[in-house]
Amino acid sequence: MKCINILLIAALGMFASSCGNDFLDVKPTNAVVDDDNMITTNAELQAAVNGAYTYLEYYRVSTMLQGDVMGDDLQSYPWDYRLELYYCMDQRTVNYTDMGLWARLYSGAFDINTVLDKVKNIKEQNDDTKRMVAELRFIRAFLHWDASLRYGPLPSNLGKGNIKQDALGVMITDKLPEDIQGVYYRDKVSDVFAFMIREMEEIVGDLPTENRHAALTYWAGKMFLARLYLYTEQWDKAFDCAAEVISSGRYALYAKEDYLRSWRETYGSESIFEMPTTESDNASWDGLGYFVNHYGYQAVMATTEFVSLWDAGDVRFNLLYNAWWDWLPYGTDDYSWDNCYFISNKYPGRNGNLLVCNPKIFRLSEAYLIAAEAALRGSKGMSVGNWYLTELRRNRTTTEPNRYDAGYDLEDVLYERRVELIGEGHRAFDLWRNQRSVVRYSGVPNFHWSNIRVAEIPFDDYRTILPIAVRELDLMSAADKAVQQNPGYGLY
Repeated sequence: MKCINILLIAALGMFASSCGNDFLDVKPTNAVVDDDNMITTNAELQAAVNGAYTYLEYYRVSTMLQGDVMGDDLQSYPWDYRLELYYCMDQRTVNYTDMGLWARLYSGAFDINTVLDKVKNIKEQNDDTKRMVAELRFIRAFLHWDASLRYGPLPSNLGKGNIKQDALGVMITDKLPEDIQGVYYRDKVSDVFAFMIREMEEIVGDLPTENRHAALTYWAGKMFLARLYLYTEQWDKAFDCAAEVISSGRYALYAKEDYLRSWRETYGSESIFEMPTTESDNASWDGLGYFVNHYGYQAVMATTEFVSLWDAGDVRFNLLYNAWWDWLPYGTDDYSWDNCYFISNKYPGRNGNLLVCNPKIFRLSEAYLIAAEAALRGSKGMSVGNWYLTELRRNRTTTEPNRYDAGYDLEDVLYERRVELIGEGHRAFDLWRNQRSVVRYSGVPNFHWSNIRVAEIPFDDYRTILPIAVRELDLMSAADKAVQQNPGYGLY
């Protein structure tokens, strides 16, 4: 598997830079000092671990919205370009593509692998050393996860429709390259997901079980494994991981009266892992709060299809904010501006500051949803799974709170997922991993009149994944370029 991409070269420069939380700046330097004395103590290793978390900062920005604007619940706001590449999916070309997560994976993994290579020089290793190594490997695996969803098909779709059984994903980056300027070929999707699962299975037991608000724990590890097992259709394993998190007693579902307020607070009873954001350390105007707010960029809004699901008894719909813009002088009844709903209350900022907003990456409610789906589709069965779906619904709505006591199906699970997880990037992937199409409904009013040119996206449509930028393939032969590019896209 010799042979990546040019973006890895930039990792050397990143290794030497100094960040607000001392990312890998274990020695004062303005150049890479790669020697055996770089990390020799747990304290130096901890400094590197603290800095490695900065590679997850992409959750503070619009990355978390991409999976929903590719779906049918959120859309790019009219005349706004910020999520155009993901909403207007017909514009993707090898010269007009997003390689952000690709670059972050390889630069992040290079830095993490550099640190892991030096752990052997710590003479007095203990449980803290094992815990920090586990955190680094967790972050590295998680970087593979998000990149995998953008640059390769979903594992449940391999061999189905137009998708090849041996389709390519990202490159597994679990070791330092022999040649930083070499060419590196992508690995099969099946191998990448197997790598992530293997990594997490190996290290999850070394993670602490006590709550650590801004750091990864055993429970976050179990949540990530539950997702990985769900996406690879290992239903019983997915159920076991999710059920273990729920039964641990360390987390509790919000009561209905607390749900709306919880999004203005940090580290509540449902939060398993949040990406910390402060007044001095945030994504500024590109952060989630400013991005989605009706007082900010107004970059995304709920589709009329999603608003049509409105349930007045369900507190989750209170996360939508109606902008009441029917006073606009150029508005007409056809466009129904009073139906402009933003998800402002899901990312409201803190203390009146839209820039300060903690993305909640792993939440307890997702564990309930995974347990319900995995039980239904695995050996546990509906009689076990209905408790999880009902328990979540009882804590969210007064409308038929016991609806699932008598049973439920996959449609019910997908409904609860779309309502619970809107704005968290799951919707399009939920449909595609179940071999369903994303359908952007037409009609008046619908707000899909905004730049929509792809009304239906089947799970095996080549546009469900991004092209690989031509600059990433430049070091390859013509034959290799053709193989390494994603299907449906050319080389120019």
